[in-house]
Amino acid sequence: MIAGEALDVTVGAPAHGGFVIGRVDGRVVFVSGALPGETVRATVTEVKSSFARAVTVDVLDPSPQRVPQACAAAAAGAGCCDLTHAEPAYARRLKSDVLADALRRIGRFAEPPGGFDGTVAEVTDGLVAGWRHRTRLALSDDGRLGWHAARSATVIPSLDCRQLPAALIAGLPARVDASGGLHEVVVALDDAGTRHAVLAVGSKQGGWAAEQVLDGSGIARQHAGGHDYEMPVTAFWQAHRDAVARYSELIARWVPDGSGHAWDLYGGAGVFGAVLAERGTRVDVVETAADAVRAGRKALRGTPVTFHRRPVDKVVASLQRPDAVILDPPRAGAGAKVIRAIADATPATIVHIGCDPASFARDLQLLREHGYGVREMVALDAFPGTHHFECLALLEPGEASP
Repeated sequence: MIAGEALDVTVGAPAHGGFVIGRVDGRVVFVSGALPGETVRATVTEVKSSFARAVTVDVLDPSPQRVPQACAAAAAGAGCCDLTHAEPAYARRLKSDVLADALRRIGRFAEPPGGFDGTVAEVTDGLVAGWRHRTRLALSDDGRLGWHAARSATVIPSLDCRQLPAALIAGLPARVDASGGLHEVVVALDDAGTRHAVLAVGSKQGGWAAEQVLDGSGIARQHAGGHDYEMPVTAFWQAHRDAVARYSELIARWVPDGSGHAWDLYGGAGVFGAVLAERGTRVDVVETAADAVRAGRKALRGTPVTFHRRPVDKVVASLQRPDAVILDPPRAGAGAKVIRAIADATPATIVHIGCDPASFARDLQLLREHGYGVREMVALDAFPGTHHFECLALLEPGEASP
């Protein structure tokens, strides 16, 4: 098997990343653009020692759940939407299957924990398009806006993506002059209805900084939990327009009144910690991003919230013991060192928010090893039309979940 080779393959179970698993001559092939049970013609894009990747170029025997590609940019080759060829409810089912596999293989759960019914549910009922209120757009060599092709540096110059509401992209410049360096155009539609767009430059160390404001002020005004946040467009905020409110509702329900002190780890601007601070809970927010910390300090001035701009693993041991912990790590998860520090602090409640099923399952297993059981869990389709989703779990000391 070599890159560029054409294969006819019948695929089976879904895998994370928008792939479906097939086998050719005993080798596992992760096929994008296919649905379980289909026979497709695919082109090999990558060959490793134990597996290969391929992309569907023709569907020979389609699934009943296949629909016409709903994202024009994806149809042109962009990597923005990798599940818009599936009926939306079926796409959520595929995500549910991926999560179940991660919980079983990586989390070592014999059955779904915390009474979880296995369903990846909608954040907002019926909202499968136009849900994104901020995005990062790539620039082609001649300055046109678009998306990277899947697993590629190639830019597909199209803004006709199912994720984007018209108000987010209408009237953006056809071309942007960004000679030299690593550039993106970052766009946000804030809660005041104002669209902001900035030309941002990336650093080798990671992160982005505004280089030129193209529209609006470059400062998005977001409202959450009774507080107004002035967030630079390049700073992190949830992509789905309703995600902050939905996650905050769960945190408010799961963390009991009377939690005197809490940690909000990888806390950004402290949005979730502020949910607890509204009840009088003293909150330590730990975050490394300067823009987020600056915005949070301004928005939460006068509340019992203290920000620590340091890496989580460097600061948690010095913080006062918490009654509750909100844990929202990056895609790689919190990891053994941070999980151990949290467990050593013996909080009565932990809320874990995870955006990668494998990392999330691994963190849950580590917490189980430290005596925490999953009491409740939900999974939410915070990125409709893509393979991404979010998981939230409530953990408490005691008998571990099965």
